[in-house]
Amino acid sequence: MVVELRVTLSFTQDELQNTKDLLHKIEAENDAQDTEMTAVNQKLVASETKVEALEWVNLAQDSEMTAVKTRLAASETEVVNLRKEAAAQTADLRSVTERLVATETDMEHVKKDTAAQHTDLTTLNTEVMNLIKEQAAQEAELVVLKTRMDTGEAQVETRLSASETEVEKLKMEHAAQEAELTAVKTRLAATETEVVNLEKEITEKPKVAFSAGLYNSGYIEAGNTDRNLVFTRIITNVGQAFSDITGFFTAPVKGVYYFRFTVMDVLSSRLMAIRMLKNGEQVMYLDEYDNDGQHSYLSSGVTLQLEVGDLVNMQLPAGYRLFDDSNNHSTFSGFLLFPL
Repeated sequence: MVVELRVTLSFTQDELQNTKDLLHKIEAENDAQDTEMTAVNQKLVASETKVEALEWVNLAQDSEMTAVKTRLAASETEVVNLRKEAAAQTADLRSVTERLVATETDMEHVKKDTAAQHTDLTTLNTEVMNLIKEQAAQEAELVVLKTRMDTGEAQVETRLSASETEVEKLKMEHAAQEAELTAVKTRLAATETEVVNLEKEITEKPKVAFSAGLYNSGYIEAGNTDRNLVFTRIITNVGQAFSDITGFFTAPVKGVYYFRFTVMDVLSSRLMAIRMLKNGEQVMYLDEYDNDGQHSYLSSGVTLQLEVGDLVNMQLPAGYRLFDDSNNHSTFSGFLLFPL
């Protein structure tokens, strides 16, 4: 009978050792699960970092988001596997519990059969109770682990949703910027075209302008007939349309021109007169009477539409005179306003 008890006790100790080994294995698996959860959190942090990088690298958004979703899918797969392992561990723990209960029943029978082994059985019972407590603690840790996993899943979903929203916002901003850039480019192209046209217009536009004076002519008298005035002092003659030999301005292009003149004489109870001609026909006539013996001036201007080759000149009517010296009191000027 003692031998049978020893065999039974030895078998019970072996089962307890196996139980301890199984518990150590469960602890190692729990540590591995914690490590895997840490890896999952690190992957989530990496995903967040990549999402933030999307704000600076728009062209890589789609591929990086795909990588994040792939990693999240892998994380979900790992979570499912962990749940399966936890369920398997729970089943194993239940089996251990049932075996421990059976062991306690056998030990009660052993107590009835032998009082000598009472101390050993009491110690064994204490160890079993400690194992039960450790098992309860492990079950509590598994509950905490499951809660952490559920919380991690919710956080991942929240972060992923926020990341997707931010990406959509960035896409909208990028599209708006591209539209604005296109509008700016269009306006710039139109402006450049306008500048080119203006430069071409300025370059191609004829340039005609002149000013001339009688210069040191002294008194010029018409006598009994009208006298064509020749302004021999060229001040400006852009386009060479005015002749200081004939006194005529010849229109080089069809357009609108502006002409102006000023003439002077010393009047002492006498008249001063001047006329402007276009193609031999009078455009305007001015005269002035004074008797103070001082310088008197006649001055006026007119806008004329001319054809190519039209002539404009100043004429001193018969019986009148003018005066000029180095001060250019008497001048004749004109310039092209715009071609037609």
